[in-house]
Amino acid sequence: MARGEIVGAYLVPGLAPLAVGPEAGRWGELRRAYRAAASTIDRLRPDALVVWSSQWISVLGHLYQALPNPKGVHVDENWHAMGDFPFDVRVDIDLVLAAVAATEKRGLQARGVAYEGFPLDTGTLVADRFLNAAARPLACVSCNIYAGAEEERSLGVAVAEAVASLGRRAVAVCVSGLSGHVTTCDVEPGDDRVSADDDAWNRRMLDAIAAGENARAEGMAPEFARAAGADMMFKGFSWLLGAIGRSDVRGRVLGYGPLWGTGAAVVESDLSA
Repeated sequence: MARGEIVGAYLVPGLAPLAVGPEAGRWGELRRAYRAAASTIDRLRPDALVVWSSQWISVLGHLYQALPNPKGVHVDENWHAMGDFPFDVRVDIDLVLAAVAATEKRGLQARGVAYEGFPLDTGTLVADRFLNAAARPLACVSCNIYAGAEEERSLGVAVAEAVASLGRRAVAVCVSGLSGHVTTCDVEPGDDRVSADDDAWNRRMLDAIAAGENARAEGMAPEFARAAGADMMFKGFSWLLGAIGRSDVRGRVLGYGPLWGTGAAVVESDLSA
């Protein structure tokens, strides 16, 4: 069996307004960036998408979705008035089981969750809606709120090891925002804004990622979290680097802008260099 590999890697936003809000304004720019990423993924023809989402929160260890075909209707807990999220997804069970085993082998607590009615989070469903028109199988992993960047990186390495062991071609998708100061009133897409201070921090992080200075980006993450309320301390980026397996990869910023006051970007890792 051929050795598998991570053939693509993305940082993408996952808030509900992006998927169900109007097309106008800055949100439309983010949607176009998402669609550009989807086109590249289609050309890569992966066997599965491995998705880490900051909105699937776990407390005791790291969880993997292990139900073969989760389906139902998800209602976002914050933007429930914007509509429902029907879902019917396939899960790569062999990959999930291999990832659980690889995660435990690295000394981390992990388990698969496989029972009817267990919810998929908004972030995973937004990414699936934009990136997965071909309905490729998913392997979804949670964001443990107590895990630090080092543990998340190790979790990403475990996922890559599972992908390699099964001969899969997989795309790693980190669903995470940048700055996290949500606007507390209704927002029209054309009026959406990120504060000047948060915008400066977002651009500093994106500039480091675009330059391939990912160690510097990781080093800035704690201050980024304190100053700009970075989404889950931006530790999903460490997971993504672990899955990629290197820290010198440059990121192509396909789109950046406000999303209900938060910072949002679609970033494609250049794995060809």
